[in-house]
Amino acid sequence: MDQEIEHRWCKFCMTKTKQELVFLPNMATYKRRRKYKCTVCGKTSWLQGRRPSAESVY
Repeated sequence: MDQEIEHRWCKFCMTKTKQELVFLPNMATYKRRRKYKCTVCGKTSWLQGRRPSAESVY
């Protein structure tokens, strides 16, 4: 299975890192939380999904 990776803010590394998507809810709206795993420190965290219309802002 191909892993989905996004550049997100890691609370533990205190910088933007590559985050691997671990858990995606069945009905994926941007308010629902997704579980991400940092590829640098290995910590997992629940983050809100990005809004499709505002991805260029982040």
